[in-house]
Amino acid sequence: MLTRQQKREKIDKIKENINNSPYIFYVTFTKVKTKDISKLRSNLFGANSKMTLVKKTLADIAFRELSIENVSLKKGFNGQAALIFSDENLFNSLSFLNAFKKQNKENFDILGAILNKQVIDKQTLSMFTSIKSKDDLYTRLVWSIKYPINKLAVALSQISQKSA
Repeated sequence: MLTRQQKREKIDKIKENINNSPYIFYVTFTKVKTKDISKLRSNLFGANSKMTLVKKTLADIAFRELSIENVSLKKGFNGQAALIFSDENLFNSLSFLNAFKKQNKENFDILGAILNKQVIDKQTLSMFTSIKSKDDLYTRLVWSIKYPINKLAVALSQISQKSA
């Protein structure tokens, strides 16, 4: 059992990590082998991310003290909880987490994320899983802007050909 002072130190460490990371994922897992978690940690470390196992209640207290609403690891989730703190590429970390989730279907779950202090739910986060990098995101954005313009140009071209 942790003393009150030890708990306070852990809460303060969680808060420090949250304040120093623009991207934070929160996950739960059960019955996952230690070697698999170690491999995930290693992959995340390679993507400039850090995975920290946390006590759900202490993490919830840290979130509450930082005024991060709508995040509760304790309510309705079984198993061990972890926070993944990412400094750089949100998409690399998410890619590793998603691949790990596919390998451990029933035993690992990505509950959500906090991106620049904004809480992102599980469903919204799932839309990001197919994006591999910022460049990929930019490409998709440009394509989504360019595609309707191309369609309009083709339609206008066909109308002008029919008129002539």
